[in-house]
Amino acid sequence: MMDDLIEARRAALRRFVTKEGGNTAVIKKYNLDPSRRSYLSQLIARDSTAPFGDRSARKWQELLGLQGDPLLYPQPLSRDTITLPIKELVTQIADVLNGVPENQREATAALLAALGRTPSDQQLIVVLTQLLEPISK
Repeated sequence: MMDDLIEARRAALRRFVTKEGGNTAVIKKYNLDPSRRSYLSQLIARDSTAPFGDRSARKWQELLGLQGDPLLYPQPLSRDTITLPIKELVTQIADVLNGVPENQREATAALLAALGRTPSDQQLIVVLTQLLEPISK
């Protein structure tokens, strides 16, 4: 659970750095000293193991002038979030597939099937497979 919080903090910091124009832009804009520059790079690196606890999150929020505790209490990371209801998503996909030229439908069906290899996507894949059966025949 703590690992999830730390990774969510890293993701929030990465988004902030990206929004600000990258690492170099943040260093210049906020006049970070050399030790902070190095630590910032460590924090936002993929697969980082640099500590990012409450105290550090508060300090970075203060240094970067962030309001609302986006690093201390970041939005949780979720792999299972779908922003559209499944029926609306399937309807939109069906509309797109209806516009695919007939000679490209087999490749499109294979691509969509490949997207569903993670367990959390199985329900969506069952629906897509049913949707694509008439197209691939």
